[in-house]
Amino acid sequence: MAKGSRGGQRAGGSTSGSGNIQPTATPQTQQQAQQPQVDDTQQAQAMSAQYDAFMQMTDDQKADVIDSMIKQGVPSHLADNDFQKMIYNIGLNDKPQLVDDATLNSMNGTELWRTVNNVYDRKNDISYTADQIARQVQAGRVTRVSDNGGSVYGRGIYFADNQYDSTLYGNTRGNVKKTAQIRCKLNSNANMINHSKAVQGVNSEINSGTKLGKVLKKCDHDSQASIYALAKGYNVITSGHGYYNILNRNAVTMSKTISSI
Repeated sequence: MAKGSRGGQRAGGSTSGSGNIQPTATPQTQQQAQQPQVDDTQQAQAMSAQYDAFMQMTDDQKADVIDSMIKQGVPSHLADNDFQKMIYNIGLNDKPQLVDDATLNSMNGTELWRTVNNVYDRKNDISYTADQIARQVQAGRVTRVSDNGGSVYGRGIYFADNQYDSTLYGNTRGNVKKTAQIRCKLNSNANMINHSKAVQGVNSEINSGTKLGKVLKKCDHDSQASIYALAKGYNVITSGHGYYNILNRNAVTMSKTISSI
């Protein structure tokens, strides 16, 4: 099976490292039945004050904030795109709840996997081991999202709902420093939108000439769906092909374990 064949493109469930990762040290019944099952065994931890404050704004107020944030820069170890600029400068850096394997196993919810490889960041002249990159997803102070490549379903953090598909993105077996895998489950914070619907929403806002639409039109293409989704209260974009783009890490409950493949 070719890498990424399930989604038609190499879309997610993993990363080749991307290079710019900060080291760890520093309502209808039928519709509901079709949705991935979210955690109903425990209430997920509260979202951050920054996230709640942004969600309480009107669309026009959000548009003003987004417009201001995408004009600002981000540290060199982060992705250089408008969704990254938005969440970094607003401070939308919620972390996932971390639990042991037994607790995660006992929870209901769609299980997701992410596989990452070690990388050398030429821009910053720093090497990152795969387990450092995995740990950054688990507990990094800031959220680092996808950059060029691997963003076919928007900018964010990609997972696969099938361990086999995720493992296909790994380069090395039996060495967690070279290839690492983490797993999680969607929790009660997760609010999902399909990527095609997010794109339709972006186009509707732009074509209607709303304030939000005018700002979205300024954004790079792969950031548009993610910014729209987050502005509308969604924190997960689904692909329809088994991939999940996590926009806010607090939408998942994650195992503390980092494994080799």
